[in-house]
Amino acid sequence: MITENTLKKVLIMTIGTGATGADIAHGLLFSIKDSNPNLLVLIGSTKSFETTLGHLKNMIVGESLNTEIIENKIEEVNDLETLHFEYSKIINELVREGYSINKIAVDYTSGTKAMSAALVSAAIENKVGTISYVYGERGEGGRVKTGTERRNSFSPNKFISKDIFQKALELFNSFRYSNCIELLTDHEFHPYYQKQAELLLNLSKMFDAWDKFNFTNAFEISKTINLKELKEFNIKGKFETDYLPLLAKLKEKNLSVKKVFDLIENAIRRASEYKYDDAVARLYRALEMIGQIEFEKEFKCSTSEVNIDKLPEHLREDLLEKYKDKKDGKVKIPLFCVFEILNEVQNELGILFKSKIEEIKMILSLRNNSILAHGLIPLSEKDFNKALEITLNLTSIFSKDYEVSFPKIK
Repeated sequence: MITENTLKKVLIMTIGTGATGADIAHGLLFSIKDSNPNLLVLIGSTKSFETTLGHLKNMIVGESLNTEIIENKIEEVNDLETLHFEYSKIINELVREGYSINKIAVDYTSGTKAMSAALVSAAIENKVGTISYVYGERGEGGRVKTGTERRNSFSPNKFISKDIFQKALELFNSFRYSNCIELLTDHEFHPYYQKQAELLLNLSKMFDAWDKFNFTNAFEISKTINLKELKEFNIKGKFETDYLPLLAKLKEKNLSVKKVFDLIENAIRRASEYKYDDAVARLYRALEMIGQIEFEKEFKCSTSEVNIDKLPEHLREDLLEKYKDKKDGKVKIPLFCVFEILNEVQNELGILFKSKIEEIKMILSLRNNSILAHGLIPLSEKDFNKALEITLNLTSIFSKDYEVSFPKIK
């Protein structure tokens, strides 16, 4: 939610004592002028505030700088761990008040070594926008001479963005698209990674929809993806020649062999996640679908609304008795019956099914014993591999002039 603080710039500084206080104040003023914050958060001990703060405030007034100042007095100056958590609290409180983390900068020029180290570690942990310090020609006591100051800044978000992006790639390559989308959405990326992150996010949304069989949505998302940018991930060619044409076919509202092979690929992805019950359930549906496809091709009617007159005459009476729905009067036949009828008319798939009947019964048994069907027995990788082998054997009668598996981006 955007608040009045969202667009304001914040600068957090630690305050040391220096030799006179005024010498340190000059360097801090240089950083403040360069940063031009709306809110200046100063952190120091009673001693450092008494020594330095008065000089710094006078300089700010003298320069007519329009910035709100908040003072945070922390007496500890040497315990790195304590300081780290105290500084983190300050940063987190600013975020709770509506300040954008990307517009928060920290300056660790002044203060003890522990104060500087703690401010940097807290800044990196909390992903602030900028970390800076003032440097220049050194004079007495090793302090920067007035008039030689320079401000060096860097964005930890670039390093953090790289790490987040790599984690997102790992999730994408593991087919964990929902997790990838969540990770990419939750992080504000450094400009260097912004375009790549946006592209990966769109790809994740597309393949997530595809993985959930929402082909129409996946196809619509695919049209928003800039094909030229896909060169970044080395999948432009495959995207154009394989993914887009296949999605266009899958979104059609009809049974197809392409949908069968897509189901098998989906099952393989579930198995790679060790979700063997899900995987076998998909293979069972793939078997059911190829039977439905071949049945419609053979008899010009669906298995859920059989035109009994199109079937061999010697089967009709038995089918009507067993499978006629008393509520709507439609004849609806199950998987095994579909293949038995196809075998009766010497259909190639029916014959192949009959020759593998005992192995296919095994798939049915696995599916029925699964907790996703009627049983309580968790399925194993071995169970899945058996079911996959049988399913691929049955689908071998269908020509497949394409091979589409979801991409893994390097």
